[in-house]
Amino acid sequence: MKIKPEQVDRLADQLWRAYRAKELIVLKADAAKVRAKIGEIVTRNFQEEEAIEEEARRMLASHAGEVKQAGEADPYKMFLLIKQKLAQKKGFVL
Repeated sequence: MKIKPEQVDRLADQLWRAYRAKELIVLKADAAKVRAKIGEIVTRNFQEEEAIEEEARRMLASHAGEVKQAGEADPYKMFLLIKQKLAQKKGFVL
């Protein structure tokens, strides 16, 4: 999934506010640095998911002939299944 930097900033800010409101974090660094780190982690997470999706697309494309022969297989459902299996294999939570 592609995400814009502005969206990452908003998401990081929302996470920051939620963590602070529920007292889930105790600051040991400047608040701006913590927010920036949250943004980095969110960005990295989206990049990892994009890499998994790309690998799933490549796998699906390499087996396109087999999928067409099966006839019943929905390519999108196959993509989601492959993506879920790859994520599970890599320990990535979708």
